[in-house]
Amino acid sequence: MSASKSKSQAETDLELARERLSFYEQFDEIIRQNIVSSSALLKEASARLDGDFALERSRYRTVLTDILDDLTKLQSQSEKIARRVNDALDELEGAPATAGKSVAPEVALLGLTAEAPPEAAAVVNAAAGPARRKPERAKVTETAPNAVVEAKVASAPVASTGVTAPIAPLVAVDFSNPSTTTLLVHGVPRASAALGLKSYIEKLDFVSTVEPREFAAGLLRLQVEGARPLSLGDLAGWNMSDRIALRNASNDLLEVDLSPA
Repeated sequence: MSASKSKSQAETDLELARERLSFYEQFDEIIRQNIVSSSALLKEASARLDGDFALERSRYRTVLTDILDDLTKLQSQSEKIARRVNDALDELEGAPATAGKSVAPEVALLGLTAEAPPEAAAVVNAAAGPARRKPERAKVTETAPNAVVEAKVASAPVASTGVTAPIAPLVAVDFSNPSTTTLLVHGVPRASAALGLKSYIEKLDFVSTVEPREFAAGLLRLQVEGARPLSLGDLAGWNMSDRIALRNASNDLLEVDLSPA
């Protein structure tokens, strides 16, 4: 009786083990199917992301290409308008069309930009061209009887640039203790006016060099080296001196305003 009962208990345990094994196998199959399904979903999402990224790149490339085309057209139109404005300004100034010459080479030689409207804000870099130095002036001493003759030769007339040089008596200028003055002129209308002022200052007897530092939006900055500092009275002979108003003055700075015509 006990043997039959033990056999029945063993069969029951074996049946329970089979059921658990079957359950685990089904659960394992479910996990495997989930892994396959997740892998497929990840691949699909990755492919869709790559497609969206390529589409966005293509769209942005098209937009940037259109912007570049518009900028190129705008640049071309701006250059044409600038040339037309420049020609109109030259015509208003009465420049002869048959002269066959332009002031641009001379302006570039002196370190200033060619004619352009004040809004162009052209910046002049002094390093672009060397400053033009005046010829050495002979010093008058008691032991040099020919000093007056040498001084006359050294101060021979220079080619005119449309500005009348100041006329001063022939006196000895001592350059042994030079000084530097920064000249700031506000309201300069055009490069030709800046060129004229630079040429005028270069012809002053006590001035050795004039270096242009900046010309932008009507502001002209010159560095003037000479035997003494530059003063407001030294500009009295300039053809636009009646429009000058003093703003600030010191030993190394002279700042003036140029009123409109």
